[in-house]
Amino acid sequence: MAERRLFSRIDFKAKAWLVDGAGHHHHVLIRDLSLHGVLAAVAEDWPGQSGDRFELQLDLDSHGHHIIMQTCQRHHHHDCIGLECLRIDIDSAGYLRRLVELNLGDDQLLQRQLAQLVAED
Repeated sequence: MAERRLFSRIDFKAKAWLVDGAGHHHHVLIRDLSLHGVLAAVAEDWPGQSGDRFELQLDLDSHGHHIIMQTCQRHHHHDCIGLECLRIDIDSAGYLRRLVELNLGDDQLLQRQLAQLVAED
C-alpha cells in the first residue's frame, strides 16, 4: 500500500540539538523535515521513547537564524526518530516555511499544506 502524506518531506541535512524535559542536550542529525515535523538520526543509545517531548534547536546559519520547535517523538526505527511539531514560534515558522517553499518549487502545494496545518489546530 502506498504511503500517503499530508505534508511533503524535503531532504535537509543539518546538525541540531534536542533538549529533553530535564535540560539534557542530545546531538542529532536532521535527515528531512516538513511543516509537520522532522526525521532525525540519533545515537545508538538514544534514551527517548514514543510520546517524549523535546525542544528542537536547529541553527540555520551563523547570523542567528534558527528554528526552535516543540516536538513529540512519534517513532524510533533503527537509528532514526520521527518528531511531530507541536508548537513553533512565528520566526521559526517563517524560516521553516521558506525552506519548504524553496525545496518544493510549487506554491500551490505549499499553500494546501499550510491550510492543512492550520486546520489541524
